Amino acid sequence: MKRKLIKWSILFILALPNLPVVGIIILAEIDQGYFRYANADGSYTGIEHIDIFSPWKNKTLSYYFSEATRPKAANMEIYRLYKINPLCFWRWRYYLTVSRHFTYRNWDEIKKNRTIPPSVNTRWQKF
Repeated sequence: MKRKLIKWSILFILALPNLPVVGIIILAEIDQGYFRYANADGSYTGIEHIDIFSPWKNKTLSYYFSEATRPKAANMEIYRLYKINPLCFWRWRYYLTVSRHFTYRNWDEIKKNRTIPPSVNTRWQKF
C-alpha cells in the first residue's frame, strides 16, 4: 500500500506541472525569458514571453518575418538557443509541443554570422 502511494505521488508531482493551465502558470513564473530563438544569421532574435492568453510559438516563418524584413532563403530556419533538459519536468509539455519543431544551435555560432555588428543602433536583442 505504501509503495502504491509513493508511485502515485511521484506521478502526480510529474504530471501536475504539465497540465495545460497549471503548466503555463508555472512556466510564466519560473522560465520567463528562458526560451530564446534566432535564425542562422541573427537577423531575427526572439524571446518567448509565456502568457496564459497568448499562444506559443508557431513553426511557420510567416509569423516571424514581414515582407520587408524577410531574410535570404539560407537564413529562414529558426533555431532554439536553449538546450532541452529532461530533469526540468515542468517543461516537458513545452518541449513536446514546441521545442521539438526547432533544432538547437549555439548562440555563439549565430553571433559570428551577424552581418551588422551589435554596436550599430539596431533593434536586435542582446543575449
